[in-house]
Order: sequence, then structure tokens, then C-alpha cells
Amino acid sequence: MDTRTDGLTEFLTQTQAIYAQAQSIDSDMDKNEAGQLEQLQDLFDSRQETIEALSAAGTDDWSNDEKATIDDIQQIEIQLQPLLKRVHEQFTVQMTRLGQARKVSGQYAGAYRQPTSGGSFIDQRK
Repeated sequence: MDTRTDGLTEFLTQTQAIYAQAQSIDSDMDKNEAGQLEQLQDLFDSRQETIEALSAAGTDDWSNDEKATIDDIQQIEIQLQPLLKRVHEQFTVQMTRLGQARKVSGQYAGAYRQPTSGGSFIDQRK
């Protein structure tokens, strides 16, 4: 039971860290520091490990203290969802812009090349 309480406390701490990290991410992805999204992903990965450990410990007959911790986690999750949705939308917009920029730059890649002559070599010297 003590392991479960420690696990829930760790889960709460990780959820709070995810919330703080999600708040620090700017909606304009260009203004974010390098590695902010990767750090958020690392926090989610470590939280997933905690979830798996809690699942292995059992999820029945919670004590009152554990229920209070679970309620705190649920409240943070409710606040976290809109932030994560915004981060996801902005990341999708950024990826779309990068794809469009790459597509446009690819259209002009061969603008200054000489036309090919079907594999034959034409000597320009006289």
C-alpha cells in the first residue's frame, strides 16, 4: 500500500511537471527553445512508466489519502487537456508550414539548370 501511495505521489508530481512544461511552451513554435517539446515527451514517457508500475501494484481499494491524491491528479488533468490540445494544434500547423516550404523550394530547385538532351553529349566547342 505504501508503494502505491508513493507511486501516486510521483504520478502527481510528474503531472504537475507536465502541466508546467505545457504552460511554458509558446503557441508560436518558432519562439520556443530547442528541446522543449522533447522534454515534454520525456515527461510523458516517465509518467507512463509510473502508470504501468501503479497498474502492476493493483488499483482496487484506494485509501482516503490516495483518493485525495487521485482527485488532485484529475483536476490537473482537466486543466492540462486544453494546453496539450493547443500544443498539438500549433505543432501540426508548424509541420504543415515546413512541408509547404519544402514543397515550394522544391519547385524552384532546377530553375537555373541547363535542359538535358536525352542522355546525349553535345560538344559546344568549335
